Amino acid sequence: MAYDEDQPARTRQLWLGCALEIKRVVIGLLCLVMCTATLVVIGLIPVNNDFEPSSDGIEIFIISNPVHADLVMPLHTEITDWSVHFPADCFSGNTFGATHVAIGWGDRGFYIETPTWADLRVSTTVKALFWPSKTCMHVTLTSTDYLGEDSRSVFISREQYGQLVDFVNSSFRINEHGDKIQISDEAYGYNGAFFEALGTYHCVNTCNYWVGMAMQAAGIRTGWLTPLPKTVFLYLPE
Repeated sequence: MAYDEDQPARTRQLWLGCALEIKRVVIGLLCLVMCTATLVVIGLIPVNNDFEPSSDGIEIFIISNPVHADLVMPLHTEITDWSVHFPADCFSGNTFGATHVAIGWGDRGFYIETPTWADLRVSTTVKALFWPSKTCMHVTLTSTDYLGEDSRSVFISREQYGQLVDFVNSSFRINEHGDKIQISDEAYGYNGAFFEALGTYHCVNTCNYWVGMAMQAAGIRTGWLTPLPKTVFLYLPE
């Protein structure tokens, strides 16, 4: 076989191209990490600094654990009746004893495929963080007896609660009749259900960020940007 005098040069050129491409990827990832870290630090700056809990208002709960973030609101108030939005036939079991509704927004794949840490997959996490993806709403009928150390509570005025309700409702995708669209055959348990949502999920626009935005809409003191777990708790009382 004849010796190709140009082969070494082509090989060097190929390796040089690969090295440059790897360099671009590494620089891109570093820039992404630095930008995200900067946003998180800036996001710690609080908003709604004039907020004062309302002693005669409505008590809401905020959950933020290492897996999901939720808002927990009374099922029945004069502001809204969530049982009208989520009737009994949305759930596979008897939810008659429920007093509250927990609602969260997040990555559809992560939410549906990862109900617990045992179900966590690297591919699901990477896709959720670094690739804008579809979202869904998770709704659970519950009571405060089941809330643990991953929750905080705060009393807000009726006006603020109305603003919170408006924000939550605006996150659902609705059909031509104005009804929320349930995702069939998907649920964590007898008292849970998934619904179509608006918006896309990524490393900054997370379930914690959604909860933080809901708090901002209700006038509650919180960080300007809250993408990480527990960041929604920073300015809430223990």
